[in-house]
Amino acid sequence: MGLSARDIAFIVALCGVTTLNVFLLGAVTVALPTIGKDLNFQEGNLYWPVNVNSLSFGGLLLFCGRLGDIFGGRFMFLVGSLWFAIWSLATAFVPSSNVFIVDMALLGIGSAANTPAAIGLCSSYFPPGANRNKAFSALGVGSPVGFILGLIASGLLTESSATWRSLFYIQAGLAVFFVCLALVVFPKDHSNRRYDKGLDWGGAVLSTTGLGLLTFSLSDSTSAQNGWLAPQVLSLFLVSIVLLVAFVFFERWRESRNMSVLMPLSIWRQPGTKLGPLVGVVFFGWFSFDTLNYFFTLYFQQVQLLDPLQTSLRFIPMAIAGAIPSIAAGYFVARVPAQILMLIGLLVSSVSSIIFALINPDLSFWHMAFFMMITIAGVAIVYPLGNQQIAVSLDEDSQSLAGGIFSVTTRLATALGLAVTSEIADSVSKAYNNKHPDLDAQSPEVLMVGFRAAGWTCFASTLLGIIIVIFGLRDLGIIGKKTRASATQSDDDTLNSGQSDPEPIDEKGA
Repeated sequence: MGLSARDIAFIVALCGVTTLNVFLLGAVTVALPTIGKDLNFQEGNLYWPVNVNSLSFGGLLLFCGRLGDIFGGRFMFLVGSLWFAIWSLATAFVPSSNVFIVDMALLGIGSAANTPAAIGLCSSYFPPGANRNKAFSALGVGSPVGFILGLIASGLLTESSATWRSLFYIQAGLAVFFVCLALVVFPKDHSNRRYDKGLDWGGAVLSTTGLGLLTFSLSDSTSAQNGWLAPQVLSLFLVSIVLLVAFVFFERWRESRNMSVLMPLSIWRQPGTKLGPLVGVVFFGWFSFDTLNYFFTLYFQQVQLLDPLQTSLRFIPMAIAGAIPSIAAGYFVARVPAQILMLIGLLVSSVSSIIFALINPDLSFWHMAFFMMITIAGVAIVYPLGNQQIAVSLDEDSQSLAGGIFSVTTRLATALGLAVTSEIADSVSKAYNNKHPDLDAQSPEVLMVGFRAAGWTCFASTLLGIIIVIFGLRDLGIIGKKTRASATQSDDDTLNSGQSDPEPIDEKGA
Protein backbone atom coordinates (compact mmCIF):
# COMPACT_ATOMS: atom_id res chain seq x y z
CA MET A 1 0.00 0.00 0.00
CA GLY A 2 1.35 3.41 -0.96
CA LEU A 3 1.61 6.53 1.14
CA SER A 4 -1.67 8.22 2.06
CA ALA A 5 -2.11 11.99 2.13
CA ARG A 6 -1.74 11.90 5.91
CA ASP A 7 1.45 9.85 5.63
CA ILE A 8 2.92 12.41 3.23
CA ALA A 9 1.97 15.29 5.53
CA PHE A 10 3.52 13.38 8.44
CA ILE A 11 6.80 13.02 6.53
CA VAL A 12 6.75 16.67 5.43
CA ALA A 13 6.38 17.84 9.04
CA LEU A 14 9.22 15.63 10.24
CA CYS A 15 11.59 16.45 7.41
CA GLY A 16 10.71 20.14 7.37
CA VAL A 17 11.79 20.80 10.94
CA THR A 18 14.89 18.60 10.86
CA THR A 19 15.94 20.26 7.60
CA LEU A 20 15.58 23.68 9.23
CA ASN A 21 17.95 22.57 12.01
CA VAL A 22 20.71 22.01 9.46
CA PHE A 23 19.62 24.96 7.32
CA LEU A 24 20.56 27.17 10.27
CA LEU A 25 24.19 26.02 10.21
CA GLY A 26 24.52 26.45 6.47
CA ALA A 27 23.02 29.93 6.58
CA VAL A 28 25.19 31.11 9.46
CA THR A 29 28.33 29.71 7.79
CA VAL A 30 27.97 32.16 4.91
CA ALA A 31 26.35 35.04 6.80
CA LEU A 32 28.68 35.10 9.81
CA PRO A 33 31.14 37.73 8.48
CA THR A 34 28.23 40.06 7.64
CA ILE A 35 26.54 39.38 10.99
CA GLY A 36 29.85 40.11 12.72
CA LYS A 37 30.10 43.53 11.07
CA ASP A 38 26.46 44.41 11.73
CA LEU A 39 26.56 43.44 15.42
CA ASN A 40 30.10 44.66 16.06
CA PHE A 41 31.57 41.30 16.96
CA GLN A 42 35.11 41.29 18.22
CA GLU A 43 37.29 39.22 15.90
CA GLY A 44 38.01 36.61 18.55
CA ASN A 45 34.28 36.10 19.25
CA LEU A 46 33.11 35.69 15.67
CA TYR A 47 32.90 31.89 15.84
CA TRP A 48 31.18 31.78 19.23
CA PRO A 49 27.65 31.57 17.75
CA VAL A 50 28.48 28.35 15.89
CA ASN A 51 30.44 26.96 18.82
CA VAL A 52 27.71 27.50 21.43
CA ASN A 53 25.10 26.06 19.06
CA SER A 54 27.25 22.95 18.74
CA LEU A 55 27.66 22.89 22.52
CA SER A 56 23.93 22.89 23.32
CA PHE A 57 22.91 20.66 20.41
CA GLY A 58 25.65 18.06 20.78
CA GLY A 59 25.51 18.00 24.56
CA LEU A 60 21.76 17.45 24.86
CA LEU A 61 21.10 14.92 22.08
CA LEU A 62 21.32 11.75 24.18
CA PHE A 63 19.41 13.37 27.04
CA CYS A 64 16.61 14.55 24.74
CA GLY A 65 16.59 11.22 22.92
CA ARG A 66 15.87 9.39 26.15
CA LEU A 67 13.26 11.98 27.13
CA GLY A 68 11.54 11.19 23.83
CA ASP A 69 11.42 7.51 24.78
CA ILE A 70 9.98 8.39 28.20
CA PHE A 71 7.45 11.14 27.41
CA GLY A 72 6.77 10.28 23.77
CA GLY A 73 8.29 11.44 20.52
CA ARG A 74 5.28 13.58 19.62
CA PHE A 75 5.62 15.68 22.77
CA MET A 76 9.37 16.18 22.39
CA PHE A 77 9.10 16.97 18.68
CA LEU A 78 6.40 19.60 19.18
CA VAL A 79 8.08 21.22 22.19
CA GLY A 80 11.49 21.28 20.51
CA SER A 81 10.14 22.61 17.22
CA LEU A 82 8.05 25.33 18.87
CA TRP A 83 11.09 26.33 20.96
CA PHE A 84 13.13 26.49 17.76
CA ALA A 85 10.51 28.70 16.09
CA ILE A 86 10.33 31.12 19.02
CA TRP A 87 14.08 31.63 19.23
CA SER A 88 14.45 31.86 15.46
CA LEU A 89 12.10 34.83 15.52
CA ALA A 90 13.89 36.32 18.52
CA THR A 91 17.23 36.02 16.71
CA ALA A 92 15.92 38.13 13.84
CA PHE A 93 15.61 41.08 16.26
CA VAL A 94 18.85 40.72 18.23
CA PRO A 95 20.44 44.11 19.05
CA SER A 96 23.95 42.94 19.98
CA SER A 97 26.55 40.23 19.55
CA ASN A 98 26.05 38.85 23.07
CA VAL A 99 22.33 38.35 22.56
CA PHE A 100 22.97 36.68 19.21
CA ILE A 101 25.34 34.20 20.86
CA VAL A 102 22.77 33.36 23.56
CA ASP A 103 20.02 32.90 20.96
CA MET A 104 22.18 30.51 18.92
CA ALA A 105 22.72 28.40 22.05
CA LEU A 106 18.96 28.33 22.70
CA LEU A 107 18.30 27.31 19.10
CA GLY A 108 20.59 24.34 19.64
CA ILE A 109 18.37 23.15 22.50
CA GLY A 110 15.33 23.05 20.20
CA SER A 111 17.27 21.10 17.56
CA ALA A 112 18.47 18.61 20.18
CA ALA A 113 14.87 18.01 21.28
CA ASN A 114 13.24 17.47 17.89
CA THR A 115 15.97 15.66 15.93
CA PRO A 116 16.04 12.29 17.80
CA ALA A 117 12.29 12.51 18.34
CA ALA A 118 11.77 12.72 14.56
CA ILE A 119 13.70 9.50 14.02
CA GLY A 120 11.79 7.77 16.80
CA LEU A 121 8.44 8.94 15.39
CA CYS A 122 9.38 7.69 11.95
CA SER A 123 10.05 4.23 13.40
CA SER A 124 6.89 4.05 15.50
CA TYR A 125 4.48 5.51 12.94
CA PHE A 126 5.49 3.39 9.95
CA PRO A 127 5.69 -0.41 10.25
CA PRO A 128 8.64 -2.09 8.52
CA GLY A 129 8.14 -2.00 4.79
CA ALA A 130 8.17 0.25 1.74
CA ASN A 131 6.55 3.25 3.44
CA ARG A 132 9.06 3.27 6.29
CA ASN A 133 11.86 3.05 3.73
CA LYS A 134 10.48 6.10 1.93
CA ALA A 135 10.12 8.03 5.19
CA PHE A 136 13.70 7.37 6.28
CA SER A 137 14.91 8.26 2.80
CA ALA A 138 13.14 11.61 3.07
CA LEU A 139 14.78 12.21 6.45
CA GLY A 140 18.12 11.36 4.88
CA VAL A 141 17.61 13.99 2.19
CA GLY A 142 17.01 16.67 4.80
CA SER A 143 20.46 16.67 6.40
CA PRO A 144 22.74 17.39 3.41
CA VAL A 145 20.16 19.34 1.42
CA GLY A 146 19.19 21.51 4.39
CA PHE A 147 22.78 22.60 4.94
CA ILE A 148 23.26 23.38 1.26
CA LEU A 149 19.97 25.28 1.01
CA GLY A 150 21.14 27.33 3.99
CA LEU A 151 24.33 28.20 2.13
CA ILE A 152 22.39 29.18 -0.99
CA ALA A 153 19.70 31.20 0.81
CA SER A 154 22.31 32.99 2.88
CA GLY A 155 24.31 33.92 -0.21
CA LEU A 156 21.19 35.27 -1.91
CA LEU A 157 19.79 37.23 1.04
CA THR A 158 22.76 38.37 3.11
CA GLU A 159 24.01 40.89 0.57
CA SER A 160 20.51 41.96 -0.49
CA SER A 161 18.23 44.59 1.01
CA ALA A 162 16.52 41.82 2.99
CA THR A 163 19.73 41.42 5.08
CA TRP A 164 20.76 38.37 7.11
CA ARG A 165 17.85 38.89 9.50
CA SER A 166 15.43 37.67 6.82
CA LEU A 167 16.97 34.20 7.14
CA PHE A 168 15.63 33.94 10.67
CA TYR A 169 12.22 35.37 9.72
CA ILE A 170 11.91 32.65 7.08
CA GLN A 171 13.17 30.01 9.47
CA ALA A 172 10.68 31.02 12.18
CA GLY A 173 7.75 31.12 9.76
CA LEU A 174 8.51 27.70 8.31
CA ALA A 175 9.02 26.21 11.78
CA VAL A 176 5.60 27.47 12.90
CA PHE A 177 4.02 26.01 9.75
CA PHE A 178 5.57 22.59 10.36
CA VAL A 179 4.50 22.66 14.03
CA CYS A 180 0.91 23.39 13.00
CA LEU A 181 1.05 20.62 10.41
CA ALA A 182 2.37 18.21 13.03
CA LEU A 183 -0.44 19.10 15.42
CA VAL A 184 -2.95 18.12 12.74
CA VAL A 185 -1.41 14.92 11.36
CA PHE A 186 0.55 13.42 14.28
CA PRO A 187 -1.46 10.78 16.18
CA LYS A 188 -1.92 11.34 19.88
CA ASP A 189 0.41 8.53 20.86
CA HIS A 190 1.41 6.04 18.22
CA SER A 191 3.94 4.27 20.44
CA ASN A 192 2.88 0.99 22.10
CA ARG A 193 5.82 1.05 24.50
CA ARG A 194 7.76 3.68 26.38
CA TYR A 195 10.85 3.52 28.50
CA ASP A 196 9.35 3.09 31.98
CA LYS A 197 12.38 2.89 34.28
CA GLY A 198 12.62 6.65 34.72
CA LEU A 199 15.38 9.09 33.88
CA ASP A 200 19.01 8.45 34.70
CA TRP A 201 19.93 11.89 36.04
CA GLY A 202 23.53 11.00 36.79
CA GLY A 203 24.07 9.72 33.25
CA ALA A 204 22.29 12.78 31.88
CA VAL A 205 24.64 15.15 33.69
CA LEU A 206 27.78 13.23 32.73
CA SER A 207 26.82 12.80 29.06
CA THR A 208 25.48 16.31 28.56
CA THR A 209 28.50 17.94 30.17
CA GLY A 210 30.99 15.59 28.53
CA LEU A 211 29.54 15.77 25.02
CA GLY A 212 28.96 19.50 25.29
CA LEU A 213 32.53 20.24 26.36
CA LEU A 214 33.94 17.85 23.74
CA THR A 215 31.94 19.46 20.94
CA PHE A 216 32.80 22.95 22.14
CA SER A 217 36.54 22.27 22.52
CA LEU A 218 36.72 20.74 19.05
CA SER A 219 34.83 23.66 17.52
CA ASP A 220 36.82 26.27 19.44
CA SER A 221 40.14 24.75 18.35
CA THR A 222 39.48 25.95 14.78
CA SER A 223 39.09 29.60 15.82
CA ALA A 224 41.23 29.97 18.95
CA GLN A 225 44.42 31.95 18.41
CA ASN A 226 46.72 29.09 19.39
CA GLY A 227 44.49 26.26 18.20
CA TRP A 228 44.89 23.09 20.23
CA LEU A 229 47.55 24.76 22.35
CA ALA A 230 45.07 27.32 23.66
CA PRO A 231 44.59 26.65 27.42
CA GLN A 232 40.79 26.58 27.27
CA VAL A 233 40.75 24.16 24.32
CA LEU A 234 43.13 21.58 25.76
CA SER A 235 41.75 21.74 29.29
CA LEU A 236 38.11 21.42 28.23
CA PHE A 237 38.98 18.59 25.85
CA LEU A 238 40.70 16.60 28.61
CA VAL A 239 37.84 17.24 31.06
CA SER A 240 35.32 16.05 28.45
CA ILE A 241 37.22 12.79 27.94
CA VAL A 242 37.28 12.14 31.70
CA LEU A 243 33.54 12.82 31.96
CA LEU A 244 32.68 10.55 29.03
CA VAL A 245 34.79 7.69 30.41
CA ALA A 246 33.03 8.15 33.74
CA PHE A 247 29.69 8.10 31.88
CA VAL A 248 30.48 4.72 30.30
CA PHE A 249 31.43 3.12 33.62
CA PHE A 250 28.43 4.70 35.36
CA GLU A 251 26.01 3.37 32.73
CA ARG A 252 27.56 -0.10 32.92
CA TRP A 253 27.13 -0.10 36.70
CA ARG A 254 23.48 1.00 36.54
CA GLU A 255 22.57 -1.42 33.76
CA SER A 256 24.11 -4.36 35.69
CA ARG A 257 21.67 -3.55 38.51
CA ASN A 258 18.67 -3.22 36.18
CA MET A 259 18.36 0.50 36.94
CA SER A 260 17.36 3.22 34.50
CA VAL A 261 20.13 4.16 32.08
CA LEU A 262 20.52 6.96 29.57
CA MET A 263 22.29 4.69 27.10
CA PRO A 264 22.30 0.93 27.73
CA LEU A 265 25.72 -0.37 26.71
CA SER A 266 24.14 -3.70 25.79
CA ILE A 267 22.75 -2.21 22.56
CA TRP A 268 26.33 -2.07 21.24
CA ARG A 269 26.61 -5.85 21.62
CA GLN A 270 23.17 -6.82 20.38
CA PRO A 271 23.56 -9.51 17.67
CA GLY A 272 22.77 -8.36 14.16
CA THR A 273 22.48 -4.67 15.06
CA LYS A 274 26.01 -3.70 13.96
CA LEU A 275 25.67 -0.45 15.89
CA GLY A 276 29.43 0.02 16.36
CA PRO A 277 30.39 -0.36 12.69
CA LEU A 278 27.38 1.69 11.59
CA VAL A 279 28.37 4.56 13.88
CA GLY A 280 31.92 4.30 12.54
CA VAL A 281 30.78 4.54 8.94
CA VAL A 282 28.51 7.50 9.68
CA PHE A 283 31.30 9.21 11.62
CA PHE A 284 33.95 8.99 8.92
CA GLY A 285 31.44 9.75 6.17
CA TRP A 286 30.26 12.94 7.86
CA PHE A 287 33.81 13.85 8.85
CA SER A 288 34.53 14.11 5.14
CA PHE A 289 31.19 15.52 3.97
CA ASP A 290 30.84 18.50 6.30
CA THR A 291 34.55 19.30 6.26
CA LEU A 292 34.64 19.38 2.46
CA ASN A 293 31.59 21.65 2.40
CA TYR A 294 33.42 24.07 4.66
CA PHE A 295 36.55 24.05 2.49
CA PHE A 296 34.52 24.34 -0.72
CA THR A 297 33.16 27.62 0.63
CA LEU A 298 36.68 28.83 1.45
CA TYR A 299 37.96 27.72 -1.95
CA PHE A 300 35.35 29.66 -3.89
CA GLN A 301 35.68 32.80 -1.76
CA GLN A 302 39.40 32.91 -0.90
CA VAL A 303 41.01 31.21 -3.90
CA GLN A 304 38.63 32.03 -6.73
CA LEU A 305 37.66 35.30 -4.99
CA LEU A 306 33.91 34.93 -5.55
CA ASP A 307 31.32 36.84 -3.53
CA PRO A 308 28.77 35.03 -1.30
CA LEU A 309 26.10 35.05 -4.02
CA GLN A 310 28.37 33.51 -6.65
CA THR A 311 29.55 30.99 -4.08
CA SER A 312 26.03 29.95 -3.11
CA LEU A 313 25.02 29.39 -6.74
CA ARG A 314 27.80 26.82 -7.08
CA PHE A 315 26.20 24.72 -4.36
CA ILE A 316 22.95 24.27 -6.32
CA PRO A 317 24.17 21.12 -8.15
CA MET A 318 25.08 19.61 -4.78
CA ALA A 319 21.61 20.35 -3.41
CA ILE A 320 20.01 18.54 -6.35
CA ALA A 321 22.45 15.64 -6.29
CA GLY A 322 22.03 15.30 -2.51
CA ALA A 323 18.49 13.95 -2.93
CA ILE A 324 19.51 11.10 -5.24
CA PRO A 325 21.32 8.83 -2.72
CA SER A 326 18.52 8.98 -0.17
CA ILE A 327 15.89 8.30 -2.81
CA ALA A 328 17.97 5.38 -4.04
CA ALA A 329 18.20 4.08 -0.48
CA GLY A 330 14.41 4.05 -0.19
CA TYR A 331 14.03 2.13 -3.46
CA PHE A 332 16.87 -0.39 -3.16
CA VAL A 333 16.94 -1.03 0.61
CA ALA A 334 14.61 -4.03 0.32
CA ARG A 335 16.39 -5.36 -2.78
CA VAL A 336 20.13 -4.85 -2.33
CA PRO A 337 22.32 -5.62 0.72
CA ALA A 338 22.96 -2.44 2.71
CA GLN A 339 26.70 -3.08 2.62
CA ILE A 340 26.71 -2.79 -1.19
CA LEU A 341 24.65 0.41 -1.14
CA MET A 342 26.90 2.04 1.46
CA LEU A 343 30.03 0.96 -0.40
CA ILE A 344 28.80 2.50 -3.65
CA GLY A 345 27.86 5.74 -1.88
CA LEU A 346 31.24 6.09 -0.16
CA LEU A 347 33.18 5.26 -3.32
CA VAL A 348 31.30 7.96 -5.22
CA SER A 349 31.87 10.42 -2.38
CA SER A 350 35.61 9.69 -2.31
CA VAL A 351 35.86 11.01 -5.88
CA SER A 352 34.91 14.48 -4.61
CA SER A 353 37.82 14.70 -2.17
CA ILE A 354 40.25 13.51 -4.86
CA ILE A 355 39.03 16.14 -7.29
CA PHE A 356 39.33 18.84 -4.62
CA ALA A 357 42.88 17.76 -3.82
CA LEU A 358 43.85 17.93 -7.51
CA ILE A 359 41.65 20.79 -8.72
CA ASN A 360 42.99 23.48 -11.03
CA PRO A 361 41.57 26.83 -9.84
CA ASP A 362 42.08 28.34 -13.29
CA LEU A 363 39.57 26.01 -14.94
CA SER A 364 35.91 26.91 -15.24
CA PHE A 365 33.39 25.54 -12.77
CA TRP A 366 32.09 22.97 -15.24
CA HIS A 367 35.46 21.29 -15.88
CA MET A 368 36.25 20.01 -12.37
CA ALA A 369 34.35 21.80 -9.59
CA PHE A 370 30.94 20.70 -10.91
CA PHE A 371 31.87 17.02 -10.61
CA MET A 372 33.37 17.70 -7.19
CA MET A 373 30.07 19.21 -6.05
CA ILE A 374 27.82 16.37 -7.22
CA THR A 375 29.91 13.36 -6.21
CA ILE A 376 30.23 14.46 -2.59
CA ALA A 377 26.54 13.65 -2.15
CA GLY A 378 27.19 9.91 -2.39
CA VAL A 379 27.75 9.63 1.36
CA ALA A 380 24.16 10.78 1.98
CA ILE A 381 22.99 7.19 1.43
CA VAL A 382 24.67 6.05 4.66
CA TYR A 383 22.48 8.00 7.09
CA PRO A 384 19.01 6.67 6.11
CA LEU A 385 20.31 3.12 5.79
CA GLY A 386 21.91 3.30 9.22
CA ASN A 387 18.76 4.71 10.79
CA GLN A 388 16.62 1.99 9.24
CA GLN A 389 18.94 -0.73 10.51
CA ILE A 390 18.79 0.65 14.04
CA ALA A 391 15.01 1.01 13.82
CA VAL A 392 14.48 -2.68 13.01
CA SER A 393 17.10 -3.87 15.52
CA LEU A 394 16.38 -1.97 18.74
CA ASP A 395 13.35 -2.11 21.01
CA GLU A 396 10.56 0.37 20.46
CA ASP A 397 11.25 2.00 23.82
CA SER A 398 14.72 3.11 22.62
CA GLN A 399 14.00 4.46 19.13
CA SER A 400 14.50 8.15 19.99
CA LEU A 401 17.69 7.26 21.86
CA ALA A 402 18.98 5.50 18.74
CA GLY A 403 18.26 8.64 16.73
CA GLY A 404 20.16 10.64 19.33
CA ILE A 405 23.20 8.37 19.03
CA PHE A 406 23.35 8.88 15.26
CA SER A 407 22.87 12.63 15.58
CA VAL A 408 25.65 12.86 18.18
CA THR A 409 27.87 10.94 15.78
CA THR A 410 27.34 13.36 12.90
CA ARG A 411 27.87 16.41 15.12
CA LEU A 412 31.08 15.07 16.65
CA ALA A 413 32.30 14.02 13.21
CA THR A 414 31.76 17.56 11.94
CA ALA A 415 33.48 19.15 14.93
CA LEU A 416 36.46 16.80 14.85
CA GLY A 417 36.69 16.97 11.05
CA LEU A 418 36.89 20.75 11.03
CA ALA A 419 39.32 20.80 13.96
CA VAL A 420 41.75 18.24 12.56
CA THR A 421 41.55 19.24 8.92
CA SER A 422 41.82 22.97 9.62
CA GLU A 423 44.94 22.33 11.69
CA ILE A 424 46.46 20.26 8.89
CA ALA A 425 45.60 22.81 6.21
CA ASP A 426 46.96 25.67 8.29
CA SER A 427 50.21 23.84 9.06
CA VAL A 428 50.79 22.89 5.42
CA SER A 429 50.08 26.44 4.22
CA LYS A 430 52.45 27.91 6.82
CA ALA A 431 55.22 25.48 5.84
CA TYR A 432 54.75 26.43 2.18
CA ASN A 433 54.74 30.12 3.04
CA ASN A 434 58.00 29.74 4.98
CA LYS A 435 59.61 28.32 1.84
CA HIS A 436 58.14 31.16 -0.25
CA PRO A 437 58.33 34.23 2.02
CA ASP A 438 57.68 36.54 -0.93
CA LEU A 439 54.06 35.37 -1.00
CA ASP A 440 51.36 36.79 1.26
CA ALA A 441 50.11 34.30 3.87
CA GLN A 442 46.51 34.80 2.66
CA SER A 443 47.28 34.62 -1.05
CA PRO A 444 45.31 32.03 -3.07
CA GLU A 445 48.51 30.14 -3.91
CA VAL A 446 49.46 29.65 -0.26
CA LEU A 447 45.93 28.82 0.86
CA MET A 448 45.41 26.31 -1.94
CA VAL A 449 48.33 24.20 -0.76
CA GLY A 450 46.61 23.76 2.60
CA PHE A 451 43.24 23.16 0.95
CA ARG A 452 44.71 20.31 -1.08
CA ALA A 453 46.00 18.75 2.12
CA ALA A 454 42.47 19.06 3.54
CA GLY A 455 41.15 17.23 0.48
CA TRP A 456 43.52 14.32 1.00
CA THR A 457 42.63 14.21 4.70
CA CYS A 458 38.96 13.91 3.80
CA PHE A 459 39.79 11.19 1.29
CA ALA A 460 41.56 9.26 4.07
CA SER A 461 38.47 9.62 6.27
CA THR A 462 36.19 8.28 3.53
CA LEU A 463 38.63 5.43 2.94
CA LEU A 464 38.36 4.46 6.62
CA GLY A 465 34.59 4.39 6.22
CA ILE A 466 34.94 2.11 3.19
CA ILE A 467 37.17 -0.27 5.15
CA ILE A 468 34.61 -0.46 7.97
CA VAL A 469 31.85 -1.22 5.45
CA ILE A 470 33.88 -4.01 3.84
CA PHE A 471 34.99 -5.74 7.03
CA GLY A 472 32.58 -4.56 9.72
CA LEU A 473 29.30 -4.83 7.78
CA ARG A 474 30.09 -7.80 5.56
CA ASP A 475 27.15 -9.88 6.85
CA LEU A 476 24.65 -7.04 7.30
CA GLY A 477 22.49 -8.20 4.41
CA ILE A 478 19.22 -6.62 3.39
CA ILE A 479 17.87 -4.39 6.15
CA GLY A 480 14.86 -5.91 7.85
CA LYS A 481 15.90 -9.50 7.20
CA LYS A 482 17.51 -11.43 10.00
CA THR A 483 21.15 -12.31 9.63
CA ARG A 484 22.24 -15.81 10.57
CA ALA A 485 23.76 -14.53 13.81
CA SER A 486 20.68 -12.64 14.92
CA ALA A 487 18.40 -15.50 13.92
CA THR A 488 20.46 -17.95 15.98
CA GLN A 489 20.39 -15.60 18.96
CA SER A 490 16.63 -15.18 18.61
CA ASP A 491 16.14 -18.95 18.59
CA ASP A 492 18.33 -19.31 21.67
CA ASP A 493 16.32 -16.65 23.47
CA THR A 494 13.11 -18.54 22.68
CA LEU A 495 14.53 -21.81 24.02
CA ASN A 496 15.86 -20.11 27.15
CA SER A 497 12.49 -18.58 27.87
CA GLY A 498 10.92 -22.03 28.04
CA GLN A 499 9.24 -21.61 24.64
CA SER A 500 6.53 -19.55 26.25
CA ASP A 501 4.25 -17.37 24.23
CA PRO A 502 5.29 -13.77 23.83
CA GLU A 503 3.78 -11.29 26.21
CA PRO A 504 0.86 -9.33 24.83
CA ILE A 505 1.37 -5.64 24.18
CA ASP A 506 0.12 -3.46 26.98
CA GLU A 507 -3.04 -1.85 25.64
CA LYS A 508 -2.36 1.31 27.62
CA GLY A 509 0.90 1.85 25.76
CA ALA A 510 2.88 2.25 28.94
